[in-house]
Amino acid sequence: MIVCCYTEIAKEWSEQELTDRLLLLPTPLRQAALRKKQWIDRQLSIGGKLLLTEALKHLGKGNMSLADIKYNSHHRPYFETDIDFNISHSGNMVVCCVTDSGQIGIDIEQIKEIDLVDYTDYFTPNEWSIINDYTNRFEGFYDFWTRKEAVLKAIGTGFHTPLSSVDVSGNETKYNGILYHIQARQIANGYKLHIAATTKPEGADVIKVNL
Repeated sequence: MIVCCYTEIAKEWSEQELTDRLLLLPTPLRQAALRKKQWIDRQLSIGGKLLLTEALKHLGKGNMSLADIKYNSHHRPYFETDIDFNISHSGNMVVCCVTDSGQIGIDIEQIKEIDLVDYTDYFTPNEWSIINDYTNRFEGFYDFWTRKEAVLKAIGTGFHTPLSSVDVSGNETKYNGILYHIQARQIANGYKLHIAATTKPEGADVIKVNL
């Protein structure tokens, strides 16, 4: 089962609101959030962890503690259980997905105009061929960027794996003999969002949470 929770950070929290939310986190996560210089980055960091708590509750794992989060050699967070999770944020949106079966990755990106030439080596020729067929090439770019990053986050290596080594032109891709299923979800205008998981994410519950 896959559960995804998301929220929009619409405004800067008051000092009391910030304090109240920080108190819901274990000390290391609280300190990590406070190291963020911009208020939006602090709130996105806090929001992602609070969404993880909500997703765990919906999955029937509300007894799990965020204090038990570990990090692998590539700094990917995980629990030493059969529960896997991933968090992503962009703009003022943050999303967290949790699964009780296999691995999961998620990526959300706000669509912006960028110099696509800077990303030439990040996609395969096949992927670029499809991206270039989009009426809006920026939409095509972020469509494939979120696909690719979601897969790499599910693999657990992130950018330590060359982006061009994984082709995400289909709804499935294999890496090191493991099949990853890819699915798009729409939660906000002007954003692209993809889920990648070793179990099919078609039935994933996507829940809006007000923090």
